[in-house]
Amino acid sequence: MAIETRIQKRQTIQNVAYAVICLILGLWGWYDYAVKIPAHEAAFQEFVAAEDTRTKLEKLALVTPLNAEQRVEFNQARELLEQKYKEKPAEPAVYDRAVQLWLYIVGCGVLGVPWFAFAQWNLSRNRYRLNDDGSFESGNNKISAEQLTGIDLSRWMAKSIAQVQTADGRKIDLDDYKYKGVEDIVAALDARFHPGEWTSDARPIGDP
Repeated sequence: MAIETRIQKRQTIQNVAYAVICLILGLWGWYDYAVKIPAHEAAFQEFVAAEDTRTKLEKLALVTPLNAEQRVEFNQARELLEQKYKEKPAEPAVYDRAVQLWLYIVGCGVLGVPWFAFAQWNLSRNRYRLNDDGSFESGNNKISAEQLTGIDLSRWMAKSIAQVQTADGRKIDLDDYKYKGVEDIVAALDARFHPGEWTSDARPIGDP
């Protein structure tokens, strides 16, 4: 029976989760950049202007009586400071908008979401299949049994990655972390190219 790989569930969950997190961070960055930070900047500027007006008119009143327009201006500034700004609003840092733009909007939203979406699409495009006749399929490429020359297992036990070798010099990675069913393909190719050296579950004979 043919053996065909499927994307590991954990790999799909990981890519989808990262894409969603990047999307949330990108939207959060946009909200801060376009709404929250400008509102904080406007509040700080309004506070500074009101405080400057009150201080200036208080000093002026010590020298000469305020006219009607100045009294109105003074009262408006005082009410603003006493009612709306009981505490001085924090001044936004000069780098706040740059951080939100480049780190969150661009880094997470514009680049991060497509990156993980592409990673998932690429995984679905590169599935592998070992057919009953010994031929091997990688994506849209089919390699006949005669064109398969071996399997490199030097990284299999440490990294869970094996390489299918072909007559034209290609080395096709089989990553057990990313694909379910790789172990079965590796075991079948082990039996073909390394008979008596590996078990049916793709472990070296004698390995504890």
